[in-house]
Amino acid sequence: MEFVRESAGEYGESFGNTKLYINETVVAEGPMRTQPAKFTLSGDGLCVGYDSGDNVSNLYKSPGEFEGGIIQGVGVTVEGTPYRDLEAEAKRLMMTQ
Repeated sequence: MEFVRESAGEYGESFGNTKLYINETVVAEGPMRTQPAKFTLSGDGLCVGYDSGDNVSNLYKSPGEFEGGIIQGVGVTVEGTPYRDLEAEAKRLMMTQ
């Protein structure tokens, strides 16, 4: 998967275009909005082949587990300078105390 951030929304979310690859071939692509900050209380992290976090839709049951194939490998690359909204981070910290 490749996500290229193109702009920011009112609440710090990132808007951009996402491509899903199988091997070197793009099999799907389209616009995407990311979730700012952590989605669950403890942060779900990166999961491959399963998802133990909260479901993002009523159509998706959690915990979820990959079925019907074999995952041969996963590569993760993070490029560029990460976007940090220090004011928003400070507000979140103040709310948790």
